[in-house]
Amino acid sequence: MNEVKYHVFFRRVSTPGQDIAMQVAADAPFREKLLPEEILVFEENAVSANKLSIQERPEMKKVISLIKQDKVHTIYAFDRTRLYRDSYEAQAFNDLRKKHNVQLLLTSTDNGNIQATEDIFLEGLLNIFSDIEGKNIARRTTEARRMYPPKKYGYFKNVETKQYTKDPNKQQQLEQFFVSLNEITTTEELAKFLPIYRKLFKRPNKKLIEMARDPFYAGYDLSRGNNKLRHVNPYISLETFNHIQETKGEIFDSYLEQVSTLKEQNSYVPICGYCKNPLNYKIDEINNQSFYSCSKKHKKVSVTSSEMADIVRMVLHEVITHFDSKSLLKQSFLKFGELRNELVSQLEVLENQLTSTMEKIVLNAGYTTNWKEHSEYQKIVLLKKEKENLLNLLYEKKTLLQENKEVVEAVKDYLHDYSDINPSFMYSMFINKLYIFHEEVAVEISKFDYLTDLETVLIYKGDATA
Repeated sequence: MNEVKYHVFFRRVSTPGQDIAMQVAADAPFREKLLPEEILVFEENAVSANKLSIQERPEMKKVISLIKQDKVHTIYAFDRTRLYRDSYEAQAFNDLRKKHNVQLLLTSTDNGNIQATEDIFLEGLLNIFSDIEGKNIARRTTEARRMYPPKKYGYFKNVETKQYTKDPNKQQQLEQFFVSLNEITTTEELAKFLPIYRKLFKRPNKKLIEMARDPFYAGYDLSRGNNKLRHVNPYISLETFNHIQETKGEIFDSYLEQVSTLKEQNSYVPICGYCKNPLNYKIDEINNQSFYSCSKKHKKVSVTSSEMADIVRMVLHEVITHFDSKSLLKQSFLKFGELRNELVSQLEVLENQLTSTMEKIVLNAGYTTNWKEHSEYQKIVLLKKEKENLLNLLYEKKTLLQENKEVVEAVKDYLHDYSDINPSFMYSMFINKLYIFHEEVAVEISKFDYLTDLETVLIYKGDATA
């Protein structure tokens, strides 16, 4: 019995305010012709395809995964802009779709919405046009939201007149925000300043900086010259706004880069030695530090990112000096060679069986009517599937061999100059668990056949983590 292939209905809206009902109504006639068990629905709400790539859209990744597993018969979408971000993504998606024999059907009843076609040139042009239109829509939406945002902190919006007036409950604090901001001279001062208003405004630090860089609070749109927004009651003058950008711009950038660097230092998953829970990663923006700690009620457990990096480097050095790379590669090549020879022999047998079965079908006139339903043809289908499985297995084993080569190369590079290698990659290969105690660290080494004369658990004592 053949595995059921699904009819996938994909819908997407870019913002929370948009209604997906139109897309639901458009694909309803197609769903009514199908059995419930044949239908899969994927929806993306408040997901902009212009801002996020396919790899950043979980629902689209699920659809692609199903396509690769040959579980999709047809994809239904309102129009092309619901599926991809640009013409390059469109080409890649359609190549994948055609490779797995998946149909694409557009459900919009708009006469200008040309159905998906197998003509590569025409489809490419249509995708380019969709790309341009999608970007134009996004641009117009961005422009409208910049001048007439649905919400803006510190303002009341009159829906009928589209006038923005100051919120009296927030006016004083927001005015003080800009006054205090103007007095900041260093990144350290900014790091101390932001938590105060983060608590008052209940907005994250990044949003506060965006507010400081938003000319809307000066009553202007500066994207295309000095466009005065006469429907906005400004909090600051344009001169004050420009002064903040000129004198604080580098400070803002330095602070954001500093925070980004601190976040990137979260490369490991150390475990509390007492409660066995993963340590929490925290950032101290004022002191420009990051650290791991546990908040449970037991002995204090805390280790800075730099201390963590030293611990990992020390463990990896211990592990790699006991790594027998020559044995790993020698054994890998031998195993791959044996398996390849065995699979090649099986493929030759399958090819002979395929040829023999095809000859029966071609030469026997009895197969001319409904020959696809004949048992010999079904046998061919099964043989081709078996051949494909063998080829996939061969590819998989070749990939594993390549991974072993990469392990050996990584180890060689690390031994040559470990300071230039990202230790998080080596950490994932060789370190199973790393426990942090008050005054010691216990490391559980991954079981690996090519680590010689090394204990599976290493313990380091000292006050570095106290």
